[in-house]
Amino acid sequence: MKVLVTGAAGFLGRNFVRFHVERGDTVHGIDDMSSPHARWITGWPNNQVGDAAEFFDGWSDGIINDYDVVYHFAAPVGGREKIENDPLFNADSLRLDASLFRWAAKHGQSATIVYPSSSAVYGTALQRSDVARPLTETDFDPSHPNWPKPDEVYGLTKMVGEVLAEKAAKYGVNTLCIRPFSGYGEDQSLEYPVPSICRRVSKRENPLVVWGSGQQSRDFIHVDDVVRATVARVESGVYKYQPMNIGTGEFHTFNQIAHMAAAIQDDYHPSIENLLDKPQGVDRRVCDPTHMLNYWTPVVSLTEGLKRVIESNWW
Repeated sequence: MKVLVTGAAGFLGRNFVRFHVERGDTVHGIDDMSSPHARWITGWPNNQVGDAAEFFDGWSDGIINDYDVVYHFAAPVGGREKIENDPLFNADSLRLDASLFRWAAKHGQSATIVYPSSSAVYGTALQRSDVARPLTETDFDPSHPNWPKPDEVYGLTKMVGEVLAEKAAKYGVNTLCIRPFSGYGEDQSLEYPVPSICRRVSKRENPLVVWGSGQQSRDFIHVDDVVRATVARVESGVYKYQPMNIGTGEFHTFNQIAHMAAAIQDDYHPSIENLLDKPQGVDRRVCDPTHMLNYWTPVVSLTEGLKRVIESNWW
């Protein structure tokens, strides 16, 4: 299999590159290396420093058809503080995504596009504590005229990306829009909650700080399962525009995550300090994974995943 990965030096990009390289596939990656967290996987030479939009816009006919799958992970990256306090930070995703789908439609290539959407496309009105329920793929449909408000500008940019994917299907473009819920893993930026909590646990801090009330809950999924669910779905065949949730169908509060992580360390029983002035996002976000389970069943338990993050000590 021949694979192209944009944003290949980012968290998702690295993990997808690693999977395909270890499997023996031919992998070409591009990343502008603008993120302070960007890094290539060790020992992998097929990388290119550059802007993904310029890469797509400057592509000549014939080359595209060399690839079987194109993963588009090029995007500004930031955690909840960026999402809420620097909303235009994510706006450049629109430029990158438009270049991807313009490229794919113009050249009529046969590669399957994997577009990393997000659970943030779902309306926040469905994620209040009084009405929260598992979210299904049909809770956001680009062809539906009455979209509920997504989660901040970040969610809006992902929504626009899915609309572009749906429109590109008219040009013969086949796109899988993955909607990971709260993905985490060993080398994720400390801008995200799980590695931040795990780092505090590794330092045995007491009190153990958790942003917000700690009662906000998420569906946590390890990046290994994100990769394998995506690859399994791609290899089953993707036709036109198709979305897929990636999650476990279970939810845990951030305070529960802190307690679970602390329990991994011997003789460590910290109190929890909630920082109410910090962003915490929606009340509850959990997916209905029914569609994904047709192709992949998650294998990394939350306890095992937290243990891996703590023991990686990558920070």
